[in-house]
Amino acid sequence: MPSTALFASSIALAALVPIGAAHVGNDATEDSTGDSLPVVYTVPLVGQMGTDINAELLEDIIEDIQEVQPDLLVFRLKAADIGTNRYIPTYDWKEAGKFEIAEYRAMVQDINTKLGHIDKVIWVEDSVGLSSLLPVSFERIYMSEDARLYGLQNLHRMTQNWSDEDIREKMEAATVGKGRGFFESGGRGKYARVLGDAMIDPEALLSANFVGREVIWLPNLDGIWTVDDSTEQVANFTATTAMDTMFIEDTVGSLEDLVFVLGYREYDHNTQGDEIAEKYTERWRATYGRCKNTYEDFQSDRGLGTTTDPVRILLAKRKMLEEVVKAMKKYSAVERRMKDEYGATINNLEFQIDSIKDQIRQMKDSQRGGRSRGGSRGGTRLGG
Repeated sequence: MPSTALFASSIALAALVPIGAAHVGNDATEDSTGDSLPVVYTVPLVGQMGTDINAELLEDIIEDIQEVQPDLLVFRLKAADIGTNRYIPTYDWKEAGKFEIAEYRAMVQDINTKLGHIDKVIWVEDSVGLSSLLPVSFERIYMSEDARLYGLQNLHRMTQNWSDEDIREKMEAATVGKGRGFFESGGRGKYARVLGDAMIDPEALLSANFVGREVIWLPNLDGIWTVDDSTEQVANFTATTAMDTMFIEDTVGSLEDLVFVLGYREYDHNTQGDEIAEKYTERWRATYGRCKNTYEDFQSDRGLGTTTDPVRILLAKRKMLEEVVKAMKKYSAVERRMKDEYGATINNLEFQIDSIKDQIRQMKDSQRGGRSRGGSRGGTRLGG
């Protein structure tokens, strides 16, 4: 359930002080003067991009937000493909972000169109990989002090597998262009191309000049602040670099810190979005675990019991595949993991199910034919 928090502050950001009853739904808690407290709704974007963070989850959270109608939305992003150890970085390809650019673009569009009337920011706790497309699509970005914001070179890498140079260049241009669209959604205006190219294309350079509070981004090294001077790697932002170049609004240490910076001294923290996300992640991952075990049983013929009846064996195998397909249809996250880890898709599994059904039908027809012939041999001859 959502909780209520009071942030009584000073310049040094004083301690969090709890207030009264928890905020539930649209029943706003009042402050000491009797006025309703502003509602801060947090949207967790935590885990693997494309599974834990995807359109299915966001759709449920947006529906809830539209009922609550909070005063402020805080999108909290924590999704990194690699660990923080720079010497021996941990990497698990199974947990790396999925290449679902069209879906991520649709997610950003939904945020802008369906929640456009609500004040919103994104808080990056850590982002390495395709997840970094999300923060650059926001006008106001905040980062934790030790956060990373990079990894968009993966977009460029995806286009390098084409052997034909002309095709590769066309795919590269198209993919980089799609990536720049996220920067345009974030209001980067005339600098969307410069920033997008620098963070996606290793050959692009990036530097910055400053005119008061305005940053002039340059696709070369003519600026007074160099961000990326290498033609072999992309521009990556640590929280320090992002703050020094005014790429972000500020660095923060906690939600209370962020909300205070945004001008809220007292507020209700609505955690319904956190609960929706937590349940979604728990359910799809549990479903995937069962789906994975079932599919491996199918592949190895485990779980068939002691029967030697070929029809019963095929019936059991068909049931296994039907359970797998059902799980994949229920959660796109399960479908994506099954495809990446086993090469299994709904279409090819349904084809296998149909094939098994045909085999069962043929065996049953054969068995019925055998019984029919056996019956005629044992019958009584007429007219003898």
